[in-house]
Amino acid sequence: MNHLIDINDDDAADAERAACELAEIDAHDAELAAEDAAQPKAVHRFGDTWEAYDATQCRDDIADGDVLVIESEQVVGFLVEAWPVAITEAHGEFHRLTASVQEFKDGRYVASAERAAELAGELGFPMRQSVQTA
Repeated sequence: MNHLIDINDDDAADAERAACELAEIDAHDAELAAEDAAQPKAVHRFGDTWEAYDATQCRDDIADGDVLVIESEQVVGFLVEAWPVAITEAHGEFHRLTASVQEFKDGRYVASAERAAELAGELGFPMRQSVQTA
């Protein structure tokens, strides 16, 4: 009994077309991600980092990349998927961003970090030395 499958020219052409379509879809998805990363993000203000952290876990109006400002604790950061990350020296309940934003998650949060840094500067909050936004 022969278990080999004979692939004819039509099957090979179909496979090649499918591979090209997948590559186009991947390229399109990458373009959309880059466009989304460049879009201005919403800014949310909170009374303390505990309240902000909690809100990021249960409020639908706070999205990935949105900027979070907590003036009472001198904390400014942004949401990374489900985790709030501080770019300021003070971080309260937030996680600390310890790498340059260009390296972090392949630069996906550059626009968010730049907006957060702008707000932190306006408020006079010290930035983490390890965070570089430009």
